Amino acid sequence: MKRSLLFPFFPLLAALLFFCAAVEAAVIPVTKFRSADLPGGAPPGWALEKKTGAPSLKISKEGDNYYLHLRSQGNSSFGVRTSARVNVKDFPILSWRWKVEKMPVGGDVRKKTADDQALQVYIAFKETGFPAALNTPVVGYIWDNEAPKGWSGRSTQIGGDKMRYIVLRNKTDKIGQWYTERRNLYEDYKKLFGDINGGEPLGVTTGLQIHINTQRTRTPAEGLIGEIYFSSETKDVVVTEAAKEKMVAATPVLSSPRGKALPVAGFDDDFNRPGCVNIRIAFDTNSTQVDAIPKSSVQTIMEYLVKHPENTLVITGHTDSVGSDAFNLELSRRRAQSVKQYLVEQYAIDEHRLIILGAGESRPIADNDTPEGQAQNRRVTIQDCPR
Repeated sequence: MKRSLLFPFFPLLAALLFFCAAVEAAVIPVTKFRSADLPGGAPPGWALEKKTGAPSLKISKEGDNYYLHLRSQGNSSFGVRTSARVNVKDFPILSWRWKVEKMPVGGDVRKKTADDQALQVYIAFKETGFPAALNTPVVGYIWDNEAPKGWSGRSTQIGGDKMRYIVLRNKTDKIGQWYTERRNLYEDYKKLFGDINGGEPLGVTTGLQIHINTQRTRTPAEGLIGEIYFSSETKDVVVTEAAKEKMVAATPVLSSPRGKALPVAGFDDDFNRPGCVNIRIAFDTNSTQVDAIPKSSVQTIMEYLVKHPENTLVITGHTDSVGSDAFNLELSRRRAQSVKQYLVEQYAIDEHRLIILGAGESRPIADNDTPEGQAQNRRVTIQDCPR
């Protein structure tokens, strides 16, 4: 592989929050393949990453589930990549399912001339210096052949100092059998990169890649992988949808700034048609501070933008009638800007898909003659309908 983790990402898709209602678990899915389609040669939301040779990949279905199926005939190195902007302190658990059908003979991550694997999962973090190509920490989980399970170390390839591995499976594991992995990525990062910033990531993860390569051993390999997600869980029990395997999990945690949470989102009347987004966020008097946005509202926003990739959301600020028209107009614009900035910074939403407007006191939804009515009018709305 292997210097291909610095790629243009698809930040919205992987940032989409999905909350597992059965166990009230906080989960950020990276992927669950839903069809055999490969538009552009890769699954939707992913990009093909070719290093050498001809890529051979498809989506295979087993039971009700789809999996990415990679084959290398002994002369290729390729994979797919997508975004994964996640704060691993809050969502430390990375989980996925995989199985290997064929392994490269003699593949050994410890040897430069035999560094081939049937399946590899890479997670890139924020770069630690310039040039980024040589200073992006990457955690690699691999299904090796000869290296013992639990082995960890640095890449033997030129310029691979910041690419560090953990061997999870090897030739002692059964060919053709599904395994569910569940790693504490945050703890693994601290162990692998203790020499950088005391083992603390400098920011959120930036991307995830699935890879196969056999160009060094010149022997074929084949594997399948799917259902990749981040989770906040560390104690309770959840069951993976495909394998129905019990895994240790945890109390849900969602990353958000400290401070007073905003009231639960409400709705205005103009965008109540089915499929529309219509979210209301309340503000204190003269305030533009966004302390938090309800998780349910963020989920709605993410799902809408993924489902409608050509649409934008209009974020409109509003005020009560206290103060001058000019003051309230500017206050409303600043409120809208604060909400946009929060969504961009906290959830990596593309800023070009968020349009801000200021309406001042011109669109009240309640009587400004009462404190209760004024409180309803101090708001920001996030709205759009499918085209």
